[in-house]
Amino acid sequence: MRRKVMEQPLGKESKLYLSWSFVKIYWKILFAVSWALLLAPMIIVNNTTEVRCGYTILIMAGYWILECFPMAVTSLIPVVLFPAFGILSTADVCSCYMNDTIMVFLGGLILAIATEHSNLHLRIALSVMKTVGCTHAKLLGGLCGVTTFISMWVSNTAATAMMVPIIFAILKELEQAGLSRVFDEFPPETNSPDAEPVKKPTNVTKAYLTAAAYCSTFGGTGTIVGTGTNLTFKGIFESTFPESEGINFTDWMIASTPQMVVNSFLTWIYLRIAFMGYLRPNSKDAQMASIGEEGQTITNRVIQERYQELGDIRFHEAAVAILFLFCILLWIFRKPGFVLGWSELLTEISLRDSVPVMFVSILMFFIPKDLKFLHSFSDDPEARPTKSSEGLITWDVIQKKMPWSLMFLLGGGFAISKGSVASGLARQVGEALMPLRHLPPFLILVIVSFFVGTITEFTSNVGIANITQPVIAQMCVAMNIHPMYLMYPAAIMCSYSFRLPVGTPPNAIITVAGNIPTKWLMLGGCGPSVYALVVQTTFFIIWSSHIWRIKEFPEWAKLSSNVSTTT
Repeated sequence: MRRKVMEQPLGKESKLYLSWSFVKIYWKILFAVSWALLLAPMIIVNNTTEVRCGYTILIMAGYWILECFPMAVTSLIPVVLFPAFGILSTADVCSCYMNDTIMVFLGGLILAIATEHSNLHLRIALSVMKTVGCTHAKLLGGLCGVTTFISMWVSNTAATAMMVPIIFAILKELEQAGLSRVFDEFPPETNSPDAEPVKKPTNVTKAYLTAAAYCSTFGGTGTIVGTGTNLTFKGIFESTFPESEGINFTDWMIASTPQMVVNSFLTWIYLRIAFMGYLRPNSKDAQMASIGEEGQTITNRVIQERYQELGDIRFHEAAVAILFLFCILLWIFRKPGFVLGWSELLTEISLRDSVPVMFVSILMFFIPKDLKFLHSFSDDPEARPTKSSEGLITWDVIQKKMPWSLMFLLGGGFAISKGSVASGLARQVGEALMPLRHLPPFLILVIVSFFVGTITEFTSNVGIANITQPVIAQMCVAMNIHPMYLMYPAAIMCSYSFRLPVGTPPNAIITVAGNIPTKWLMLGGCGPSVYALVVQTTFFIIWSSHIWRIKEFPEWAKLSSNVSTTT
């Protein structure tokens, strides 16, 4: 009887159910194949290099947005399609995946990993928070400042992940003393007797967590190595305009630091107003954010205990700090402009930012993390080392913590840029936007910045930079606008994603760690999205534009226009 039931044909409803289950399970590969086939008529109807390049970019954009494959895998598509479509040679495409910018990225991450490996970043964070004071307002300010500073040198993800445990340690101690709450509990959403209450973060908790996420994002824009979007811009700019002077560490830091500082300060004010009752002394938020002298004592004790757990400053931390400062000085004085740089004294060959950072990275393998070798000839046998000391950083640590996929993501972006220019696609798109030239340049700047800042909320910041920067570059050339006038603000705005968990890894971290509902994140992120756009635009006009010397349309941009036209 059972066999007869098994052999009966499935009903219509069952087939629909199985079909839907199949789609849910295999939707990624179904989309990947369908998307490629859906776009194929583009090439059939108009088989030109521009269309073939556009086909490749649209495939990558679809795969990046829906993440049907790992982003690094999608980034390798140009290695196959660009040579096959006659857009770039294999050698030209592969050179995009290992260049000066990617070496700066690798070296910068090695320094950041070494900082984490030595616990130097934690010592800096606790030192600052111990110094600023222990009221919620002061602690929030210290959190904003230290997260911003650390994020200038390590990844935004690492900076946020480092601060979250410190935040919860302080808040939980205050909660145990009855002076604050970390989460509010609500009745369970189901009637099951085993269901646990729903925990949602209090406004004080949301203030601290969002401060860590927002300030790590702002801090990442302060240096060229702060985030992947900065390096993407650098690589695309230098490959599109090879005759330009390029983007150096010193100019970027001078141009970007003021807007970074102001944005972080405004974040501190904004979060206090939104979540801590600042300017509303009689509100419930203000009462929750007031911890009194007892709370300050508890908070100070927690920070002191965490700091004492680190012990005295070890040689490992001191050596990493010295090398980090040494690398920064090498970057700043490579070719500063106001004095003769060390690279100009050393050689006439072009020497860029990857040289000092890789030099310092290699030194970290030479220098041991402790001084045990000094006791090799000690009279005390027990004091003599029995094995060689590790370096300040080891390859095993790098392998575990290095986000290798981002290297391919950067390379894929550079390949898109180079292919767009070589095929003429970027020039055509730029010329299609020519009607915008009748608008005032300032208004064009605002429109482009707002557009990039909006779409970067929905997918990878680096992916958006890869897609938009080549188009913006050719748009500037077509309009006879200095490329930096639009490319630099757009690169900064690619990082400013505050409203969705998928916008940036810091957003995702605080959403999971603090159980923050998406709608709250969206509402809270509207503030920084608005003032970040205003601050970035204002500071670019009054400050950064002078650093980048953008008054006239440069000759090297004209040369690039001629090259792309002939190609």
